[in-house]
Amino acid sequence: MRQRVLITGASGLLGTWLLRTAPPVHDIVAASHRTPLAGVETSRVDLRDEAAVRVAVSRIEPTVIVHAAYDKNPESIVTATKHVVDAAVDVGAAVVHVSSDTVFSGDGRRRDESSPIDASSDYGRWKAAAEQPVLDSGGAVVRASLLVSVDPDDHGLRRLRAGRSDRSPSIWFCDEFRQPAWTSEVAEALWRLVDLSGDDRAGCWHLPGPERMSRLELATRLADRAGLPASAVAAGHRPPDTDRPADIVLGDARARRVIGWRPSPI
Repeated sequence: MRQRVLITGASGLLGTWLLRTAPPVHDIVAASHRTPLAGVETSRVDLRDEAAVRVAVSRIEPTVIVHAAYDKNPESIVTATKHVVDAAVDVGAAVVHVSSDTVFSGDGRRRDESSPIDASSDYGRWKAAAEQPVLDSGGAVVRASLLVSVDPDDHGLRRLRAGRSDRSPSIWFCDEFRQPAWTSEVAEALWRLVDLSGDDRAGCWHLPGPERMSRLELATRLADRAGLPASAVAAGHRPPDTDRPADIVLGDARARRVIGWRPSPI
């Protein structure tokens, strides 16, 4: 079914892959705060500005909004998401919201899509708060782990390359565990969610990678893929007073069953 899809955060890592993998059947509009984008209809809008969001969404008239904008402050996470949801409701659009595995505390227990959230960090609590208006509106919440990409480089690979140019290794925690996934595959899965009917799409989805690994192991694999020497990576330990989740494990049964989620190893 042809949809008119508005992608927020279109200039970011996930947004880039959403544009690259967009099915040709859909009409795509890219929303970006600062960066103009070539080759796609673009709307520049600050999602923290409620009036601006309503005007933009009313003008674009999307049937689905994929909310992939990323930031690390409560206004850009919680407030902006509510603005997107409210504007979507005004025009009858569905919302597919990209959230985070950090809504869970990271105590090593496997959490499925129906598990109660128990964030341990401020960032996780903000992401959890942003999920609620999406769920209340009948939208979809998609929890991802670390997103990995080589072209364009993700944050971790940029760190590795910068350390190499400085001739100093970058430090990676050997005692913090996640389930990294290729950003390209997460983007493709999001498009499969867009293609579902509203009732089938609604609720929580988990898109973890297939392996639980430390940040150190992830960095080692990325360095190898990028042709960087093993000396580009050094082991470190989590600070003792950190509120960062230590070991997040997501169950992905719903995504495997409904949209055929089969992530590739890093």
